[in-house]
Amino acid sequence: MRCLNCANLSFFTFCKECKKRLSIKSPSKRVVDDLNVYSFYSYDEVKHLIHSKHHLHGLFVYRALANLSFKEFAKEFKFGEQILALPIDDDITTGYSHTAILARSLKNKEIKPKYGILRASSKVKYSGKSLEFRQKHKRGFKILEQIDCPVILVDDIITTGTTLAEANKACKEAGVRVLFALTLADARE
Repeated sequence: MRCLNCANLSFFTFCKECKKRLSIKSPSKRVVDDLNVYSFYSYDEVKHLIHSKHHLHGLFVYRALANLSFKEFAKEFKFGEQILALPIDDDITTGYSHTAILARSLKNKEIKPKYGILRASSKVKYSGKSLEFRQKHKRGFKILEQIDCPVILVDDIITTGTTLAEANKACKEAGVRVLFALTLADARE
């Protein structure tokens, strides 16, 4: 088997060197509207890994990246009350939900992942689209269950911030308190 990052021989998803390099010390912060968004990687650094979500091996890549970033974050996170991790539109289209994998890795005594709650009514894909296109074609997020505790929004990439801003707005309209959002990568140029 080979490392899915550098192609060196490895019995694991990532070799020792890549695992060490991809281990995160502290996330970067970006503010979208009034939402703090923390990202663990720059998009250019992990672009080839993130695009694996369109293939079966992406399951292993996302799980490994989630363990190196989201899981480590959850070990340090202390809030003092129950919090839900809401994956953004965790609808399964290709065998697994990449955002659900990320949310699951946050699970600890305080953070509980909750699936199928935050769904887009429009199935428009934003990948490779302009800000103008994203603003014209809203995702139309809906909260499908009553939520009585604060939440963390979870997504894989923040590009323009439109998706997270829409999800945050839907949560606010439903009376849900959003603490912040976590993403694997920030595609800011």
